Amino acid sequence: MKYGSYMADTIVTEKGTTTIPNEIRRALGIAPGTVLQWSVRGDAIEARKKPGVLNEMQRRIRERAGSWDGNISGEELLRRTRP
Repeated sequence: MKYGSYMADTIVTEKGTTTIPNEIRRALGIAPGTVLQWSVRGDAIEARKKPGVLNEMQRRIRERAGSWDGNISGEELLRRTRP
């Protein structure tokens, strides 16, 4: 998917929440813990990932940075970094 080439309908709940379609989350790297900044431009809503804020997965990886001595399997590395 290229930026701007995907459109989807979602429903806003009574609490004002909605679901970001999976294709959009994947294309933009939106993961649990990602902070979005919202703005209004005319009659359009714009959401962007807030720069400089790590999502949950990025924080977990950074917490463990430097703790790998290079002698573990890829499977073990994933086990250590996954929630």
